[in-house]
Amino acid sequence: MFNVLIEVPKGLHRVNPTFFKLLTSPKFLTMIIMGIIVIYLLLSNKLGEKIRITLLLISTFLFGIAGNLPITFFKSFSMHPSPVCAATKPFLYGFRTPFMVALLVIFILTILGPKLFCSYICPVGTLQELIAKIGDIKNIKRKSFSFKFLNGIRISIFLIFIIFSVTKIYHIAYKGKILGVSIYDHINPFHGFEFTNLNGNPLFLFIHFLPLILTIVLSFKIYRPFCYAVCPLGLYTNLIEQISLIKIKLIKNKCTKCNLCVDQKICPAISEILKESEYRPDCFACNRCIKVCGQKALKYGIKKCED
Repeated sequence: MFNVLIEVPKGLHRVNPTFFKLLTSPKFLTMIIMGIIVIYLLLSNKLGEKIRITLLLISTFLFGIAGNLPITFFKSFSMHPSPVCAATKPFLYGFRTPFMVALLVIFILTILGPKLFCSYICPVGTLQELIAKIGDIKNIKRKSFSFKFLNGIRISIFLIFIIFSVTKIYHIAYKGKILGVSIYDHINPFHGFEFTNLNGNPLFLFIHFLPLILTIVLSFKIYRPFCYAVCPLGLYTNLIEQISLIKIKLIKNKCTKCNLCVDQKICPAISEILKESEYRPDCFACNRCIKVCGQKALKYGIKKCED
């Protein structure tokens, strides 16, 4: 077995707040409000590029950077638990209140619209989307990988996590107990948004920021690399988005099969949307396909559009 020295998860020795108090905290209420705003903008076709970028910047600041500021109000906006931890730590430490509340809010937002949390609220997701926008502006050519390939990597990492952590092959000893360790702790870019109270050891700082740095660098060449190929929460939300109330719909009698939306080569979901497949790859509501469609054959809707 692998016996490692690692920081004990913070939630193990803290008194958790009540479920309702945490659910109604400024952070989660802001997430829900932002999700409702995005839904309105999508359904009313008012999500222009300037508004979209503004929303992405706000989320990157609020849920990624603000928690580091010496302002009491913003301290509660830090991503603790991070989406990665919320998706994996219950396997190790049980369904503690912070995990349950985070997952509930994320799942509600995903049921309402296509990966609303991942698309417009998650700071790692919004940062990758902003980098993709910079890549568009600079005409940086991206590598295109099939969804099956990237999702295969994501599933493989998750299975390794299950085998190593839940079976406690990979573990720590804490107060006489053997506790499983998550391999995601070593590849979690959310830690890169934590700037305060860090160990000054150069090696520690390098390891601490490396996942986020790699995510940023790869995002210039691959669309949302962490979301598609690594994030365990992405697996959950991909399943939930199949039953989302609001999705991109195809109006077949308007579609001329020009394939301009497919030629964007950034979103693996669009080809399946055109086929009206029951199962879709991750759709991050980026609006690119709708923007390029001159026939207005694609739109967000609650009910299936008539042919």
